[in-house]
Amino acid sequence: GAFRADAARAGAVSEVAQLVDELCGASPEFATLWRENDVLAHGDGTKRLKHPELGDIELEYSAFAVDGRPDLSLTVYNPVDAAVADRIRDLARRRKERDATDPSTKPTTP
Repeated sequence: GAFRADAARAGAVSEVAQLVDELCGASPEFATLWRENDVLAHGDGTKRLKHPELGDIELEYSAFAVDGRPDLSLTVYNPVDAAVADRIRDLARRRKERDATDPSTKPTTP
């Protein structure tokens, strides 16, 4: 479903028609799925990520279309609970403290 949605959003339906024909010929399963026209837009859900400093974290997400730009979408992530939010805030605080004391992290001006 996501392939059909991505092709439509990008305005590339005619460009992918030949590929779809090839895939339908090569895979009965693909042909069935394509005929069912089951377009699944991943508008919201939960993502589990492995962060190098925080370890496993879980975030809720919501994806939104950008008016006038069918090739773009905006995805917003939020912590699933207060514990994850606290871990993210703590990481941001540690980074801010590190940046304040480490001159190599300060931006340079031209």
